Amino acid sequence: MAPYASSSSQSSSPPSIERDNGLEMHDRKGPHVGEGAIIHDRNEPKEAAFDVDEVDATKSTSADRFQMERMGKDQVFVRHFKPMATFSFVAMATSVWEFGIFSISQGLVDGGRAGLIWSTIVHAVGFIPIVLSMAEMASIAPTAGSQYHWVSEFAHPKVQRLLSYYTGWISTLAWQAGNAIGVFLTGTLIQVIILENNPDYGKTFPNWHGSLLVIANILITVTGNIFLTRYIPRVQTAFFVLHILTFFAVMIPICINAPKASAREVFADFQNLGGWPNMGVALMAGQLSAIYMMCGMDSSCHISEEVRDAAKSVPRSMMSIYVVNVTITLAAWFIICFAMPDVELALEHPSLYPFIQVMEQSMSITWVTVELTLIVALVLFANVCYLTAVSRDLFAFARDGGTPFHQWVAYVHPKYRAPVNAVYVTSAFSFLLSLIYIGSSTAFYAITSLMTVALLQCYMFSISSILWRRIYLPETIPESHFSLGRWGIPINAMAVVWCAWSFFWSFWPQAIPITADGFNWASAIFVGVILVATVHYFVSGHKTYHGPVTLVKRM
Repeated sequence: MAPYASSSSQSSSPPSIERDNGLEMHDRKGPHVGEGAIIHDRNEPKEAAFDVDEVDATKSTSADRFQMERMGKDQVFVRHFKPMATFSFVAMATSVWEFGIFSISQGLVDGGRAGLIWSTIVHAVGFIPIVLSMAEMASIAPTAGSQYHWVSEFAHPKVQRLLSYYTGWISTLAWQAGNAIGVFLTGTLIQVIILENNPDYGKTFPNWHGSLLVIANILITVTGNIFLTRYIPRVQTAFFVLHILTFFAVMIPICINAPKASAREVFADFQNLGGWPNMGVALMAGQLSAIYMMCGMDSSCHISEEVRDAAKSVPRSMMSIYVVNVTITLAAWFIICFAMPDVELALEHPSLYPFIQVMEQSMSITWVTVELTLIVALVLFANVCYLTAVSRDLFAFARDGGTPFHQWVAYVHPKYRAPVNAVYVTSAFSFLLSLIYIGSSTAFYAITSLMTVALLQCYMFSISSILWRRIYLPETIPESHFSLGRWGIPINAMAVVWCAWSFFWSFWPQAIPITADGFNWASAIFVGVILVATVHYFVSGHKTYHGPVTLVKRM
């Protein structure tokens, strides 16, 4: 069998253009898959790229085949994920409590315990329209490309091509940064375990050690994503159970043994430790911890082409896991805040993770080591899951001609049915981001901010696009299993406003005056990627990228 590859035959300008349902459609060569690949015209029935047995081997339902036919895409992955496996995948890819307990510094510095709690509650409510809006689009077009595809399909024809192109680049940046967060956290937690058992290590705690550990974790996640792809759905549920059990194993000793702050201190004692001119600005700058925890629910969207009955399963998993994640995040942060009588003391811990100080005052070093080892194991598996979503997002954008060397990046290995080159590119990017840690002890905060702002930008562009279509061309929105119906306009509008608000505050630094060590590198990297995307578009991208809408069919 020949290797699978994405389309490489996109012409510099489509040969013909027609209007269909308010969309700008082009007839051009579509994606092809290995031997027997076909070039399908938009107005003719698309032939299967596999024979009957091979199509059945992908485990696609008739609804899945209909959706792929409508979007003009070939089924190159096997749909291993059933509904429960999809739910568990999102739970493990986001791993909210494992990442959340180590992501509270920004909220504590700029707002204190009360600021952290109340901003989380506010954003838990504010993100509901965002999740609902994305769930609807995932039901309409369940594709690995997700946001940039939705922009291409729903935006105004005059802007859809360029807007979806930038969305694709920003989405790629967001998920690449998210992958870097996971491997970075794993590496630094291993350092913390060493510190707990060897206090002298804290005298140096060399940052470059963390970067080397990141490389080791990258090698593990790459191996899991290439050689063990088919086994991930089979163990998802077991890891999800361990994810819940470990939460209780960590939090129960803290509830019992830790010294307690008062209810007034937790809910009403706001603190400004970042040097901001007033408490209002401090609270706004401290929102990042809460905003970060609400992002990433769309991870199931990027494995849509590997989910059985994706138009139903993906939106359901997004909405249900959002409720679970918000509940477990609030529970974890309530427990931590009550177990932290002295915020400044916790922030001064040598590991730079306040939660470690909470653990130390609640349990023995041996138990701290056991708990952290379990957390590292869970985060490591989360990294494997997350890399799956990230590589599929990059694969999809390359398949549509949006990246440099798009044919090579979109290559799918015929044996492992995995986009191996997309995995390699993602891992290389994670390594480069980890180098920030060598020069900045606040690298984790900067990379968290980068992922958050990039995801929010993608959410805002895609939801704005379907809002525009809902207002001006509602009859052109395809039917879906999950629809917002008459509530679509207000829900989409609220989602866009909340995205814009969160996006603005996510760029802010942790404290002032700004130093080289405390600088929020998210802004520089974000702008840099936009510039690279612009240069690529005018050099060659305009010849290869026309937007996935050019393959969408009216069914």
